[in-house]
Amino acid sequence: MNSTRPFRYAFRPTLSLWAAFALITALTISPVSPCLAANAAESTVADLSGFEGHWQRVEVSESDADRESAIEKAVKGLNWIVRKMASGVLRRSTAPPLELQFAWDGQQLHQGIVGKDGEFSRLIELDGDLRVLKDNRGVDFASAWTWTDQGLRLRWEQHQAIGNNVYRLDEAAQTLTVRHTIIVTAISNVEPIVFQSRFNRTDVPARSAAGLHDIARTTSD
Repeated sequence: MNSTRPFRYAFRPTLSLWAAFALITALTISPVSPCLAANAAESTVADLSGFEGHWQRVEVSESDADRESAIEKAVKGLNWIVRKMASGVLRRSTAPPLELQFAWDGQQLHQGIVGKDGEFSRLIELDGDLRVLKDNRGVDFASAWTWTDQGLRLRWEQHQAIGNNVYRLDEAAQTLTVRHTIIVTAISNVEPIVFQSRFNRTDVPARSAAGLHDIARTTSD
């Protein structure tokens, strides 16, 4: 009689995945690139004021289909049980937010994100240093910002995933494209998940920089 032990073990990675992937946003949603090491001089002179405004996600059905295709490609190296569980969790947890806000305070840019779990914000400091903050749920996230020839790049780290997002404005500064790259560290044999989301500028004014910055708190421990 065959033992059921291997079958039971096959589910173990998914138990930790559930907690881990619940923290991942499209931010997020986005492998960490050598371009993150952009020199400080280039980063500090970047004019980020064009990002200011309220942005609404568009082409949701098309981009979600591309994202789900990227997930299926990334998990194809897993056995079928883990693949089915992991792909379901990833589809639910990697959706980009429906809204983004950027506020310019005259010197620095602040980003605000509105998602199904509430909202949080972060100050954009173009020095490439990882800073640990807490979001509105009290969950730690580390992020670092740099300016590259591809656009504004956010490197992020959470407990069981890392990645980066690249924010790029079109020439008229009316459409914002975000390239997301997610690397799952909670389980092996998962390829990087890469997809894009698009946002259009709206007529709704963004929250003030002071209001956005109050949402996120620096970790004290």
